[in-house]
Amino acid sequence: MSDQKAPAQPDPQEAEASPSPILNQPATRPQSTPPYSRSVVTDSMQLAGTNVATQEAVSEGVSVEGLTVKFRGTPLIEGISNLFEPNKVTAIVGPTGCGKTTLLRSINRMHDHVDGMQVSGKVVVEGVNVYGADVNVREVRRRVGMLFQRPNPFPRSIAENVGLAPRAHGLANRGNVRDLVQEQLTAVGLWDAVSSRLHGSPFGLSGGQQQLLCLARTLALSPDVILLDEPTSALDPDTTDHIEQLMKKLSEHMTVLIVTHNLAQASRISDNVLFLMKGSVVEAMSARTFFHDPADERSRAYVSGRIG
Repeated sequence: MSDQKAPAQPDPQEAEASPSPILNQPATRPQSTPPYSRSVVTDSMQLAGTNVATQEAVSEGVSVEGLTVKFRGTPLIEGISNLFEPNKVTAIVGPTGCGKTTLLRSINRMHDHVDGMQVSGKVVVEGVNVYGADVNVREVRRRVGMLFQRPNPFPRSIAENVGLAPRAHGLANRGNVRDLVQEQLTAVGLWDAVSSRLHGSPFGLSGGQQQLLCLARTLALSPDVILLDEPTSALDPDTTDHIEQLMKKLSEHMTVLIVTHNLAQASRISDNVLFLMKGSVVEAMSARTFFHDPADERSRAYVSGRIG
């Protein structure tokens, strides 16, 4: 781990400001030491919220700075830096094996659970490096939600899939959790299909309905950022179109990052594009520029289908 700087004395004018809950809300469960090295600890982490001016200046969107992920010493992504704009949909694209999912899973520390993973660099959410020493990982994962390629409903009832996590995080209680369940299922367009069987198993739903249920479960935690890893690759065209429309709507009040191999989908829904090859950034630009006038020959070859 890199040397840590001594924390600066807090500014009296900043001392009463509310610090980020990512830092200062203690987890309700003990957190074990992650099984990989963390070589970056920022001043804002060590100050545990006293450096409020710095946090506010970069409080929106997601920023990755010099991010490198290795698996047992082999780089999967290396030196990636990019600002993912708030209230935008950014598509992360590139050939198979270029590091798209590795990057996505770095943002909410999903690599914590994989032995042999080493992460260095910064991932900044709400002005806080989520790999810092004082970070509440449970709170990070609440605020940075994720939807996977294949639906993964919990082996509980449909209602419990949506309502359990908000209750565990103190976002709902016994008195209002039913309203929250209905609100989130309605938001994703699933309420009419499941309202009569809320206490039934989610595994009786179609694949598309299960994915919508997982999206409702994610949104029930009120995330600031949502990560989507090929969320429609196994779905029918109607459900795909429905989820794409939801992503555009969600981007009105959160940062949306989607990994996709479907360039037509990326063109339809994204505001910005990050193009990776061999674990490094080739270009980052607006979707319009990427699909119509990319600067790099590799981007032109990828868009035209000559590589990928």
